[in-house]
This record gives sequence, structure tokens and C-alpha cells, in this order.
Amino acid sequence: MKSMEKNLKNILFISFSFFIYLSFFLGFYLNENSAGAGGYNGDLTWMWDNFKIYKSNDLWTAIHHPDFWGNRTPLIYILHILFNPFIYDIDTYRISVFCFSFLAPLTFYICLLQRFKSVDKITLFFISSFILLSPYFRTNSYWGGEVNYGVITMLTSILFLNYTLSDTPKRLNTYSSITLLTFFSSLCIYFDQKLLIIPILVLFKIIKSELDLKYKLYCFINYFFFSIPFLYLIFIWKGLIPPATQLGSPDQGGSLSTIDLHFFHFGYASAIMAFYLLPVIFLKSENILESAKRFIEDKINYYLIIFFICYLLFLIFFNDFENFTTTKQFSTSAYGVYGLGILHKISLVLFDNLLLREVFTYFSFLISWIIVLFAIGKANINIFVVSFFYIISLIIFPLMQEYFDPYIIILAILLFKNNFDFIFRKLSISFLYLTIFLISTNLYYYLKFS
Repeated sequence: MKSMEKNLKNILFISFSFFIYLSFFLGFYLNENSAGAGGYNGDLTWMWDNFKIYKSNDLWTAIHHPDFWGNRTPLIYILHILFNPFIYDIDTYRISVFCFSFLAPLTFYICLLQRFKSVDKITLFFISSFILLSPYFRTNSYWGGEVNYGVITMLTSILFLNYTLSDTPKRLNTYSSITLLTFFSSLCIYFDQKLLIIPILVLFKIIKSELDLKYKLYCFINYFFFSIPFLYLIFIWKGLIPPATQLGSPDQGGSLSTIDLHFFHFGYASAIMAFYLLPVIFLKSENILESAKRFIEDKINYYLIIFFICYLLFLIFFNDFENFTTTKQFSTSAYGVYGLGILHKISLVLFDNLLLREVFTYFSFLISWIIVLFAIGKANINIFVVSFFYIISLIIFPLMQEYFDPYIIILAILLFKNNFDFIFRKLSISFLYLTIFLISTNLYYYLKFS
């Protein structure tokens, strides 16, 4: 009987995985735009202009070119020009990025095998395919975007971190594995500055490990040398992003002289992270009701909730809700209102009345904060990851959901100190949850841009 149930479960997991991969192929064929920045008139426009700079200039001139635009370093463009033979046509370029993006679920699968050795491979393969349900990962895969390179190097870093710290016999010596670990974790920052969290986590785990002091020093030395090109970019840009982007979007926090704190983002960051932490809560091995009981009994949670209520009172009395969520967003977007994540989009759909939208938003902030607290518990690694994303949300403008997706789910499953129970019912709920979100984003942007 148990054997029949296991076979049925495996058949369903394989079927679900096939559905996910099929939808991923169909999304490319149908020119899906589930994140709003896709299409030939989306982010691909300015990215293609950047490629023209690197095609028509030598490397030194291109790096210093005043028209280079974007939020990341030019490494993506350099690598494509050097190694991608399909870069000279926009559609073959799209196909090449689409094919390259399959490295993400593959690497995710290997990382899952490393952490969850007792879970069967079919189940882990199904979980690894969740990344293909991310609207932001899909849109960047289809339209040659920049996000997926950071996702892939982040996963590769976690893979080599697990490999380096593992007690199992290794084909690579420790120096070689640390070299690969520090190299890929450094690449994370070059592909997405927000992924500074990865080398920080790597360095922290290496320091805490039982590796000899010589290996820890070697790790420091590697990071120093790998950081030199990025430090040079900061020097010539006088900020974290290119000068053209600093001038065009002065609120983005990329200039060293104009960094501002956007406290309103704290609430929206809570809403976005709560959205991605809900599936993680579903997958925990602990009974949710028992966990909720312990959460209620822990007095520190009351203090944290009171802190957040004080934050909401600050917003109510000292923040201009209309200006921040409409006027200011319009002034920074070629597409109208954008940013602030799923909660903001829901509020726009549900309410025309500004007061009702504000009440709904602040109430959702509070519920989201409670969900985040419930999801992370007291584990230091969980708190650190979430705190890092809160900090960057205060600096960047505008705040967009793609800054958290699919990073939060991946980090929560691979790095959070939680016990997971990957049973059929829980995984099916998570699968359905992410599928409904993907369908909703497609409908939203189809109606918005049609």
C-alpha cells in the first residue's frame, strides 16, 4: 500500500514538474511578460543600447562610457561580447539567455541534494523546478534580463560552500574549492549588488568552520583581489551604479553623495518577504498550530509587534501616503506607477478610494510583519538574511518585488535553520500558491499593457 502511494506521489511530482517546464517553454514561445519589464520595448531596449557600446568600443572606453545605463556592473556585457557568439542579433541573444537560464534549476537541484540527503530525488527535482514559476526569473529568461546571472552564481556559491564545508571525500583540494567558492560568491556582487549577502554569509561560515587558519586567511586574500575591479568601478562612478543612472534616477541610492533612507519601504519589504515566506511556513515540519501557540507565548514577539505599530503610527502622522505611492512613483517610471510589490498592485486593483487603500496597506503591513516573525523564528541565520533585505529596502528606490524574487525562497529553503517536511500535501500547496501567483501576474500585466 505504501509502495503504491509512493509511486502515485512520484508520478504526480513528475507530472507537476513536466507542467512547470512546459509552461516555461511556452512562456518563451508566447513572449510572456509576467514581470512588466519584458517585451522589445522593456528593459531589453536599454540593455541592447549597452551592448552597442561594448560592440563599438574597446573595453577601456566602454567601461568609462558616459551613456552606460543600468543598476549593475558591466560584467554581463563584457562576458557576452567575449563568449556569446549569438550576441549580434537580438532574438538569438534572447535564445542564448533562455538556454543559459536552465542552469538555475539544475544548480538548485544539486544544492537540494546536498542539504536534504534523505529526501528522494524526484521530490527534490520537483522543488528545484519552483524557480521556473518565478515571474521575474521567467521574464529575465525570455527577454535577456540581468537577474538570472545573480541567481545562478548565488546557487553555485551555495553549492561550493556546502562542498567546502562537507566532511565527505572531495575530488578538489581545499584551496581549489575555496578559490571557486570565493570566485562565484564575488561574482554575485558583480551581477547584482544586492547579493553582497552571499560573500558575507560565506565569509562568516568559513570563519566559524573548523578549517585551518591558513584556509581562512586564503579566503580573505581571495576576496580582497576579487573586489578590486568593483572598488575601481565605485571610484570612477562615484557610486554603486553608473553615472547615467545616478542622473536619471537620483533616488535610487546609487550615488555616494545622495544616499537617502526610505522608511516607507520597510512596510512594503515586510509584505513582499511575507509573501515568499508563506510557502516556507507550509513546508516546515512543525505543526503550524503548535508553532503559532509557541509564537504567542513568546513575549519578545509582543515587543517586536509593538515596535512595528509605532512604525505604522510614524507613517500615519509623518508620511504622505499619496505622494509616495502615486506621485513619486509616476515621476520615476516610464510606464506609470510601478514598484512596491504585490501588495501595492492589489491595493490599486481593489480600491479607488485613497483612504481605503491606505488603511488596507497599513493593516497588511502589520499582518506581513507577524508572518515574517513567525517564519524566521529565533535562528540567527534566518534573522540575518531577512534583516539584510530590510536594510537594502531602506536604501534603494523604487522598491520592486524582483529584488526579493526568487532570492527569498531559495535562501529560506537552502540556508534557513528550519526543519522541513516535503510531503505531498505541503508541496502541492506551495506549488499551487506559486502557480496562482504566476497566472495572476500574467493577467495583471496583460491587461495593463494590452
